[in-house]
Amino acid sequence: MLQEFVQQVKTVVSDMINEVHTAMPGTINSFDPGTGLASVTPAGKFRTPDGKQLDYPAITGVPVVIPQSSTVQIAFPISPGDSCLLIMSEQELDSWLYGREEADGKLKFDLTSAIAIPGLLNRGSAALAEACNTGSAVIAAGASKMSVSANGVTITGNVIITGNLSASGNISCGGSFPCNA
Repeated sequence: MLQEFVQQVKTVVSDMINEVHTAMPGTINSFDPGTGLASVTPAGKFRTPDGKQLDYPAITGVPVVIPQSSTVQIAFPISPGDSCLLIMSEQELDSWLYGREEADGKLKFDLTSAIAIPGLLNRGSAALAEACNTGSAVIAAGASKMSVSANGVTITGNVIITGNLSASGNISCGGSFPCNA
């Protein structure tokens, strides 16, 4: 009798834990830079109470984490197919996102309270390998690249400057630009 009770408690707890989501990989379906919200499909499958395995549905209205403060932002394109890490908030996001009252607290750790962090890797890249091998920060987009390391800043690609340019120190140049004019 006690053994059956213990097993029943374990089953109930296991079923409840299976309904709590904390973090999982996902794929961006769409992103609206005007609102900062994405549609994201979690990776993997979930099991229904009758044992069927189904794909997770797309989650809409997912806020995306972009490194920023009130005065400085780092922006990069977020495109369909990009990987992300979905974190399920302990609190419902409606009051934070839309100024609404929380419903009843039943959406803690729910998929509808997901936050996406883009850039989750399932494979490396040339920029990541260079950054690790040279101890530098690398920003790469197509053939253009900027590398910042203890040795200095290296820019590969065309550079367009709108505004003034000030330099202290020596300037050397090659190509067709006359340095000693």
